[in-house]
Amino acid sequence: MSKHNYAVIAVLACALSAALAAAADHPRARPAPSTLSSTRECQQGNLLCVERVIDEMDRRARGLARRCDHDAIFAIAYLRTTETFLETAPALGYGNLPSVVREDALFADYYLRAFDAYHSGAGQVPEAWQIAFAAASSTALPAVGDAFLGFSAHIQRDLPFVLYDLYVQGQPVTHEDHTLVNEFLAQVDVAGELAARFDPSYPLQGDLSLIEQWRETAWQNFERLKAASDITRPVIAAEIELAAAQSAAALYQNLAYPLGTDSSERDAYCRAQR
Repeated sequence: MSKHNYAVIAVLACALSAALAAAADHPRARPAPSTLSSTRECQQGNLLCVERVIDEMDRRARGLARRCDHDAIFAIAYLRTTETFLETAPALGYGNLPSVVREDALFADYYLRAFDAYHSGAGQVPEAWQIAFAAASSTALPAVGDAFLGFSAHIQRDLPFVLYDLYVQGQPVTHEDHTLVNEFLAQVDVAGELAARFDPSYPLQGDLSLIEQWRETAWQNFERLKAASDITRPVIAAEIELAAAQSAAALYQNLAYPLGTDSSERDAYCRAQR
């Protein structure tokens, strides 16, 4: 690891420490873990489950957006992604739609639990998410950085474990359906909204190839977890955690504002749109 990478991680560690110290100074009740995936409609794989997920995401995103909170970027991008899943699900031709619906709910739970644990200062937060949330709490990144750090943590860290959990529960998602998800992801249209509401520097043209690559790697890591013994599985899990954290640190390094600049203009623009 280069000296610059160590410096990046040190900066993020300082931001994380400051956020945790603030939480300690202002203790809050530990929120109940998100349990969307345990509701009856989600266990059944009914599309009403996705509506429930959307309602919860929308409730949270509205508050973040009103405050121009940098966490709003990923929250809204994820909300629009889930809305597109619901809109396209009946016609896309999944081999087992209920399994993909169950995945959608459990995937959302993973993010919401990490979000609540970080912002309440209570509970375990995966390192990749610690980096993403600490960066969003700072003035170091443009909106596209907040979005990419969120998607990176959610796909590279969370998704292998979500797929493994579903497999253990006897409700696995097939690789064919996993790959088919990329087709609806290509239809998600959120860049214009993020640029208009939060940060005019947000790129309007996106490239899904990196997301597709992350998703395929997540599947491969799920296969590693599935094939591992009880002895070797924790080692593989640790490797997944480390790789996701390293990716987060690299994204931060590549997407952060140049030295001497920060999110002041972006924040002022957002406040002016309210």
